[in-house]
Amino acid sequence: MNRRAIVIGAGLAGSSVAERLAARGWSIELIERAEAAGQGASGNLAGVLRPLPSLDDNRLARLTRAGFLYARQHFAALEAAGLALRWRPTGVLHLARDEAHAATQRRIVEARQPSADELRFVDRRQAAQLAGWPVSGGGWWFAGGGWVAPASLCRVNLARHADRIRPHYGRQVACIDRPADLWRAYDSAGQMIAEAPILVLANAGDAKRFALAEHLPLRVARGQVSHLPAPAGSPPDVVVCRSGYVTPAIDGVRCVGATFSVDDGELGLRQADTAENLARLDFILPGYGDGLSASMLGGRVGFRPLVPDRLPMIGAIGDAAAIDPERRPARLAEVPRVPGLYLNNGFGARGIVWSALAGELLACLITGAAPPLAGDLVGAVDPGRFLLRGRQQRLRNLAVQRPPG
Repeated sequence: MNRRAIVIGAGLAGSSVAERLAARGWSIELIERAEAAGQGASGNLAGVLRPLPSLDDNRLARLTRAGFLYARQHFAALEAAGLALRWRPTGVLHLARDEAHAATQRRIVEARQPSADELRFVDRRQAAQLAGWPVSGGGWWFAGGGWVAPASLCRVNLARHADRIRPHYGRQVACIDRPADLWRAYDSAGQMIAEAPILVLANAGDAKRFALAEHLPLRVARGQVSHLPAPAGSPPDVVVCRSGYVTPAIDGVRCVGATFSVDDGELGLRQADTAENLARLDFILPGYGDGLSASMLGGRVGFRPLVPDRLPMIGAIGDAAAIDPERRPARLAEVPRVPGLYLNNGFGARGIVWSALAGELLACLITGAAPPLAGDLVGAVDPGRFLLRGRQQRLRNLAVQRPPG
């Protein structure tokens, strides 16, 4: 195999697959419209690393658990290579939303019986101790969780095998084509930026600009994070979640968020969203934001790619034009694929927990190696799932909802 690939997008999705392919000796042409890596949704000051258990251990729970474990291994490998990844395994306290949710959290721990250093349920008193602040109830404690600076992860991913990754920053891909078995990416002036046998679309919602990907049910959600002043030594020293999150102090700032607004393209900060985050803060840590007003706070807006079934899209892109709408395939193995065209996308708010595993999975699929996931999970994230018989009707019945937290 000619081990060359183009990766469009230098956020968590693009940098992760570029790093995993480069680790196998591949040469990567990385194209990013921004002037540096991790400037889109991956440019937030911090993201949360934790799994999301469920009582039935469904696909989402299994995928976040696998992603969490793989991310920890990946971070350790990056640090062992001497790279300055910015993250802190502070632990993550996931408070129950109400008594019914607390009862479910307890049942999940009892059913799974995880080790105490993986997951345990803590009561209100223990939760308040961990948070360093009075809280309204107990919840899950993930001792191995923490916060990660996403842009830092993008940078160290690309630095690990920098001799095999050629970045093209500040270049917008206007169109792609595939003459003579080579994918080519062109700018708006018609100048070719790069060519290779393999092309990976890891450019979030922008992927749908290309005709071969426009059938995918990819949407974008606007998320606004608010930044609070964080005096030295102030609590919490752990990440606290409850239908939102609060981080420890990072460079004198504490992150609270995030809002979730689908198909909303407004770029600037909105005071109404800051007020929503302050209300979220009060729900997590009652009274913590007393004295703060929306007009006092800064923040950041990011746009996250979403999929209706809340699972990412990782794998070869199906050839929608080759399918008769009246005779859709019934199985993934029957879905025709666009040769050499792959997708790593749709992470939503879970880029931190999924990106490292997604990069490894896609590298395995491209190279023919054994995947790091069970077959049903590989199928669950296959982009071809949206071309299966009956899938279109099921999609119409699904609404993009705010991720649970």
